[in-house]
Amino acid sequence: MATKHEQIIQHILALEVGHKISVRQIAKELNVSDGTAYRAIKEAENQGIVSTIERVGTIRIETKKKENFERLTFAEVINIVDGQVLGGEKDCIKH
Repeated sequence: MATKHEQIIQHILALEVGHKISVRQIAKELNVSDGTAYRAIKEAENQGIVSTIERVGTIRIETKKKENFERLTFAEVINIVDGQVLGGEKDCIKH
């Protein structure tokens, strides 16, 4: 039988890519403590299953290597956030 931690990871893996995840939601759905849910979500983040984005939250993502999170295409950003991405020469910061 899988541990609670493993059950949470499997639950997260079964979620659709782009699904928002919260500690309270996972704890309630799987009848575990907030601490257990939090630790499992952090482990899922270390495994590249979820990504935490400031002012957005924790999102189920396609499993990728951790180093790929530093560079996202505009299309990937649009899939993660429910908003608008501005681009073009006018909105560009020149280095």
